Amino acid sequence: MKLDCIDWNEMWKEESCASHWQDASKKGLWDKRAYKFNKKVGKFITGGNRDKGDYISNVLAKIEIKPGWTVLDIGSGPGSLAIPLAQKGAKVTAMDISLEMLKYLKINAAAAGADNITTVNSSWETAMADKLVVIHDVVVASRSLTPVDIRQTMSDLDSIARYAVYITFPIIHLPFDWEAYKAIGRKGKKNRSPYIYVYNTLYQMGIAANVEIIYSVVRTNYESIEDAIENLQWRTEPFTPEERAKLVKFLEKKFAARPPDQSFIHEGRSVWALISWKKES
Repeated sequence: MKLDCIDWNEMWKEESCASHWQDASKKGLWDKRAYKFNKKVGKFITGGNRDKGDYISNVLAKIEIKPGWTVLDIGSGPGSLAIPLAQKGAKVTAMDISLEMLKYLKINAAAAGADNITTVNSSWETAMADKLVVIHDVVVASRSLTPVDIRQTMSDLDSIARYAVYITFPIIHLPFDWEAYKAIGRKGKKNRSPYIYVYNTLYQMGIAANVEIIYSVVRTNYESIEDAIENLQWRTEPFTPEERAKLVKFLEKKFAARPPDQSFIHEGRSVWALISWKKES
């Protein structure tokens, strides 16, 4: 079969239908998680110790910018990339569906002395539909895109980038979560990543993209079993009583192995695909 005969865009639409994940475009979902997200990355983006094996450090090392360039950070969260990019001299537009995330971003930016960031409280899809997005020199979408129509999304990204686009998609993400889901019988499609569909769709669109695999350490820290259940529940369909009972047993074994009076910490490896392309100047 010839590669051009495969409709990768339609294949992904079919693939993405069977998913346990909640709709990532729900504003309330992210507003509720903003505090914990900020707690995870707050020290990093305000000048704390930076783990060279960390996802953020790895992605920042790949993004090429020049002082004075404009950068659109789609799904900016509390400023994980927006603030370091601003500190390099870029004029950053931080876009996020969650007003709570942007609230923390502003606090973090002030603490880091980054005053060259503007914010847009909108989803990516709404911003494009309402023509809220202007052309930027570089467009970044880190861990934030869940495209249904890959071709349309990639076309939109390309249309608003003057020099380059950088986007990431998970290959192996949240290893502890998947171990827990497997324990309760939710096997799902752990390693089914959209990145290969995105790359092949870009090829069919005539865009010569690069793919780099990023390996990083991911640490999970839970104070209690209830804390763990809440974190395991927030992005997936509600657990049934039977699933919850299995999950409690799974977590009890995990927590039993921790030192007394300490939180449960799990360290694993995450793998992400960074897809990027440069525009012809």
